Amino acid sequence: MMATTAVMIIPSNKKDCRGYYHDNIRRLLNPQPFANFILCLIIVNSIMMGIATFPYIKNDKDLLYKFDLVDQIFLVIFTIESAMSLLYYGLRGFFQDGFRVFDLLIVILSWAMEGTQVIRAFRIFRASRLVTRIETLRNLILAILSVIPKMTAIFLLLMLIFFIFGVMFTTLFKGMYPDGEVTEPWFESLFLSLFTLFQMMTLDSWTTVLKQIQEEYLMAWIPFVIFIILTGFVVVNLIIAVICDAVHMLGGVGNNAGSYAYQKEDHPTEICIDEGNHRRIEQKVEGGGMPCSQQYSITTVQRIEHLQKQLDDLVVAQDQMKRIIEVLSTRATTAKIKATPHHCNRR
Repeated sequence: MMATTAVMIIPSNKKDCRGYYHDNIRRLLNPQPFANFILCLIIVNSIMMGIATFPYIKNDKDLLYKFDLVDQIFLVIFTIESAMSLLYYGLRGFFQDGFRVFDLLIVILSWAMEGTQVIRAFRIFRASRLVTRIETLRNLILAILSVIPKMTAIFLLLMLIFFIFGVMFTTLFKGMYPDGEVTEPWFESLFLSLFTLFQMMTLDSWTTVLKQIQEEYLMAWIPFVIFIILTGFVVVNLIIAVICDAVHMLGGVGNNAGSYAYQKEDHPTEICIDEGNHRRIEQKVEGGGMPCSQQYSITTVQRIEHLQKQLDDLVVAQDQMKRIIEVLSTRATTAKIKATPHHCNRR
């Protein structure tokens, strides 16, 4: 019987070793099944943290310990994933993408919130990583971020309206609570007035406030109605319109504004040069995809053959042009010979 030996190729230097592990990490991170696996882990972990709040889980110490142990396993997996992403993209490439930084921040905070019960309650923010994994949510967040410059002017207008009406309502209606005219200190200070105005802007029980004030001031409905129209209808609807317009534009251009970064993260691309057609090709490199360097080595012969064919066509075109020039020269010479005797006879 012939003995078979397994040979494992080990990189010889640090550069080859770094490239070897870089390629292995890319094959692991890029395929869609791995991304779906991490997404499922995030969903399961979030559901388990919700179930852990049920009384029959919190009252059973053994079961609660098992839930905490599984949560620690999830956190270790997420930490390994973030570390692999950091190794693959490098510091500069990693921190250029806000969503990757957000994932890393959530993982770090999860480790930091393993102390007291109050701090551990904030572990549920780990579920916010779903935003970085689901393309629709990513596009929505990018749409909201893209309209922040426009919304800044709207927020400044809203703050100005709040300040004006806050000062006015405090001046008009301060002192009604100590006298027992109202049941709550709605407008006893500027800060209480601003909080009450915010409640009124959300249309939450603003009629209750108005009715109590109107028992003492019959014309109080005028500033109340003006404030509700300006904030609850005009300003809020302006904010909604700006966000809806951004989401519509984002979807109308084929998700170019939002999904490009997502596609670059999950499907890295390489720029190849198609020398035959003189154009750039941006290709996706999947886990089992073929990088440009390998494609270049494979298609070198085809490119040489294509160039040879172009040279042959140039030679044929040159021969045709030479024959055309010879024919034209012959015709010109013949015409000159015929014209010369005729000229002499006239003389």
